[in-house]
Amino acid sequence: MDTLIYPAHDYKGFTVSTVGEEMLYNPRLTRDEETFRNIMENLSLPYPKMIDLAVPANMVCGLQDLSAKPVEAISN
Repeated sequence: MDTLIYPAHDYKGFTVSTVGEEMLYNPRLTRDEETFRNIMENLSLPYPKMIDLAVPANMVCGLQDLSAKPVEAISN
């Protein structure tokens, strides 16, 4: 519960939180699961403009394709 998380876009200027703080104070997370699902399903948010680029980049944590580099360069 004390795991640090870093919000990507907090409108109140907070740069770090914890899982425990979010469970206690985030209005979406202080409700039961059914209410949470209802809230999230009805936000009517537009499809994020850069999501098709951002998600694949996040999945590899910024690492480049190392298979394209010579083995000698990697081992040095």
